[in-house]
Amino acid sequence: MQFIEHDISRTLVSGTRRKSSSGSSSSTDGRNIRRRISRACDQCNQLRTKCDGKQPCLHCLEFSLQCDYIRERKKRGKASKRELAEQAVADTAAASTEQESNQNAHRNHDHELMEDAQSADNTHDQIMTFDSPTFDLTSSRMSSFLAGTDGSAQQLVSMLGVSHPSSSMETSPQLQQPQSAPIPVPLPAAPEWYSQVSPSEPVLREFGISGPMMNTMLQTTPSGVQYPILNELLPQLLTFMPPALPGDLLETYFSRNMYCLAPLLRKSSILSTVRPRPCSASLLYSLLLSAAYTSDNPYMTSPPSARLDIIHRLFDLCVSSLPPLLHSTVHGTLDDVMTYAHLGTVTSASEYKGSSLRWWNAAWVLARELKLNIEHPDLDDEVREEMRRTWWLLYIVDRHLGLCYNRPLAILDAQCMKLHYPLTTDEEWASADVLIPAQLIPDAATKLGVNYAITGTDIFGFFLPLMAILGGIVELHHLEQHPTMHLGTTSRELRGHLSTCLDVYEHSLNAYDDQGVWRFYATHLAHVLRILLAGYCDPLDLLLASDSLLATNEFMTCTTHGLHAADAVKRILKLDPELIFMPFFFGVYLLQGGFVWLMLVDKLESDVAEEFRDACETVVRAHEVCIVTLNTEYQRNFRRVMRGALVGMRKGLEGAEREEGRRRRRETLQLYRWCAGGNGLAV
Repeated sequence: MQFIEHDISRTLVSGTRRKSSSGSSSSTDGRNIRRRISRACDQCNQLRTKCDGKQPCLHCLEFSLQCDYIRERKKRGKASKRELAEQAVADTAAASTEQESNQNAHRNHDHELMEDAQSADNTHDQIMTFDSPTFDLTSSRMSSFLAGTDGSAQQLVSMLGVSHPSSSMETSPQLQQPQSAPIPVPLPAAPEWYSQVSPSEPVLREFGISGPMMNTMLQTTPSGVQYPILNELLPQLLTFMPPALPGDLLETYFSRNMYCLAPLLRKSSILSTVRPRPCSASLLYSLLLSAAYTSDNPYMTSPPSARLDIIHRLFDLCVSSLPPLLHSTVHGTLDDVMTYAHLGTVTSASEYKGSSLRWWNAAWVLARELKLNIEHPDLDDEVREEMRRTWWLLYIVDRHLGLCYNRPLAILDAQCMKLHYPLTTDEEWASADVLIPAQLIPDAATKLGVNYAITGTDIFGFFLPLMAILGGIVELHHLEQHPTMHLGTTSRELRGHLSTCLDVYEHSLNAYDDQGVWRFYATHLAHVLRILLAGYCDPLDLLLASDSLLATNEFMTCTTHGLHAADAVKRILKLDPELIFMPFFFGVYLLQGGFVWLMLVDKLESDVAEEFRDACETVVRAHEVCIVTLNTEYQRNFRRVMRGALVGMRKGLEGAEREEGRRRRRETLQLYRWCAGGNGLAV
């Protein structure tokens, strides 16, 4: 009865439409009737816009788009049994052909692989099984890891989609291990499930891909894994991303990823299709997570929520595959240290900066337990270089966060005196060339322990010496803020020593003729450290200081350094207009260098010299670029405060309006304090 009523209603509606259509045709006096086209072009179909059905269509011509009609013509209803059977036979034949060709290719490499494996089968096992106290992190540990927090960490975990420990997702037996077993030799053929269409088809449909485009992607996707190192992760990854995306994210991590602070792993070892470096599942997930923030793969933006969803799931997988933090019999590994560093980086770059310290603290403690701060002559040269790079990156971040969050240092200089600086440049590390042992490098002895001179143009060459000096400035700052300890003349002596260290750094900088962007970053940072060494690091103290401070020699010297720093920023903006060279580090030094200019504008108003105004405009413009590249709240607030002060200066505000502007500036900067008990940027 329901079907009869449905047919009747449908007939009535169609009859009504025919009548209205005929009526309208008679009333149009012979004008053309707008007919519905049978098929829209691929671009209009994807963008959900009207199409005239021509090739090229009017919409594609107007917006200079490529107009194609290659997508599959869909038929309504279910496919016939005959069609399904034919498709299944074709898929099976294609899969068997692909698998046979891959097995033949692997068979040709067997002899070579067996010879290589004889000489390097225990390389990473030695470093992965240090005898050390236990220190790890996982889903059972999320409660203990976040216990006693102020709530920001809980918000971060909620934001990133990490499930509660009691409901955390189950992982496969391979992923539950703290470290993956070495890849067998010869490499196995691709898993049987990977050559089938069904695991990836729903994912492609979820991303709005269907028809010939989907068939083309499924056919061009290799039946073997693009990078064998991802083999064990694919059952989990293909539940929420297309097959080609994991390999693309892995490539992105090593190419254009601003969340990779320094290359800790060797690209040729990770992306090797013959014998990749054994890695823990958590480390691999953290690599993909870091790359997911900046990947320009189309899947990351279609639909717009895809990137956030992938980031949430990768974060959850990474955390759940880490070994337990407390009460565990599993030894921590170098892979775990790197994983903590990646997690700390992505949370440091978010609005939940204070919560990142938990990941960094885990990395610092485990690195000391694994004795990454000393040389291990019995290990392979590549493993030793990984250890050096990991330790010195943790050293850099420790000093950097010491300034950011007004916190004491976690790594002492005395703990670093038995470890070489990284003995390879980033270019040498990225290549597949054989590494030269430390004992055969002529100047290796000069790179042992803390150094204040530039040794290269990468982050370990020019930025690491600056962080060594910054560590001394941070320690001096905390000593001077101590409630009961008074340094007296010792403070002046320590400042003199640190000033000498900066002289050594600047002298080594002048020895380089390279005019690359790194040089101007180094110049800017050196001048900002001069300002910090003078003690002008708290914005509210500067705004509340007496006007007589402006006439002192110390402040005039700081103003000179501020001018040089602003000039360096101008050059940086010309060479690196998006400020992507080191966005994770640059923001806080740009901020600290701007406090001096904010004080001048606040106190002098219209009496500020033209060169000072230009410096202020440069600092504001740089903050606006930083907001686009790595958007954080403190940059938005300082940009608003500085821009408001400049506008008030141009208008010549006086009386109540001027005082109201000052009050708002003080209220905003009250959030960021570097005085005793202040938390810096950790709001």
